[in-house]
Amino acid sequence: MAKVRGLSVDIYRSASFGDCSNNGVTARYNEAILIGDGVTGPEEVDLDNPPENVFLLVQRDIRNVGEYLHAEPLDGHYGGGGKWYMFGGNCIYTSDSRFPNSYPIKVHDRRE
Repeated sequence: MAKVRGLSVDIYRSASFGDCSNNGVTARYNEAILIGDGVTGPEEVDLDNPPENVFLLVQRDIRNVGEYLHAEPLDGHYGGGGKWYMFGGNCIYTSDSRFPNSYPIKVHDRRE
């Protein structure tokens, strides 16, 4: 059984636009758990049977832009789907000092 530690985060949605995630994970939850390289926290996640509201931190280096952080549902990385995720308008954040960024991170949980 593979277990990792994660950080509890809040999900933020736009009050003006509503949810644009096409019924993504962020449309159904107000809180989530963030896991990934450099993320530590008190929450324990079983990767063999993770809750739906667990997100993986993805770090990319985009040419002419620099480092880009976003979060994706685990099923995109552990046996899921064939379709890719895109930004659906929602973000995650916590004031916990262990959060890997100084501002909210976009969640890519929209599939079409």
